[in-house]
Amino acid sequence: MKIVSNLLENIEGIETYYIIGLLIFFVLFIVIIVRTIRRPNKEMDEIKNSILEDNDLDKTVAS
Repeated sequence: MKIVSNLLENIEGIETYYIIGLLIFFVLFIVIIVRTIRRPNKEMDEIKNSILEDNDLDKTVAS
């Protein structure tokens, strides 16, 4: 691991990529949280109950 850290230390300007990566991560995280909180309760209930419903028409019942 020391080889990798030594290699990265020698590259000039590499810290900007770290900062950009962290910013992208936090922006996406905040967007996902905000969209989840703003989603209506009715829609969340439909998603929750869709797991329990057996409306799959592609399956055929073998008799």
